[in-house]
Amino acid sequence: MAANAARKDITMKGVIRKDEAAVSPVIATILMVAITVVLAAVLYVMVSGLITPVGGNKPLVTFSSVTKVNQVTWTFSVASAQPSVSQSNYKVNFGIGTNTGTVANMGASNANVTITVAGATVKWTDLGGTGTVKGGDIITIAFPSAPATSTALTFYLLYSDGSQVQSQSWQA
Repeated sequence: MAANAARKDITMKGVIRKDEAAVSPVIATILMVAITVVLAAVLYVMVSGLITPVGGNKPLVTFSSVTKVNQVTWTFSVASAQPSVSQSNYKVNFGIGTNTGTVANMGASNANVTITVAGATVKWTDLGGTGTVKGGDIITIAFPSAPATSTALTFYLLYSDGSQVQSQSWQA
């Protein structure tokens, strides 16, 4: 009989509790909602790096310093452009003093694009003939007549959606 008593203590009926108390339905619902919110936030953070918004792929373009060629012409080069994209993705504009011209498409390599402010022309020279704006390309700004000394001049490089990629300012 002692062996039978020892066996009764080892059975599962002795291990499982008889009370049926558990977490209340309100607490269970709150926990489920909290876990769902945390999982949604983790999923959002993981996926947000994969999806880029419209205009989010604009290249990063930098310019070298401006060189005065003569009284009416200035040049500067594209120091870098990452990633290198087709010139058809760019627009240009120019400002002289407080006046800004009308935005125009960049145009083909070595083609003058006239900006409506002071008759300025912008010319992009595609070194290497790749059809993409990249480091080493040259931008030339020319006027029909010399702007007044110390006039603020600004070149604007815009992306196809109209947002500004980069600008370059100097004094006449």
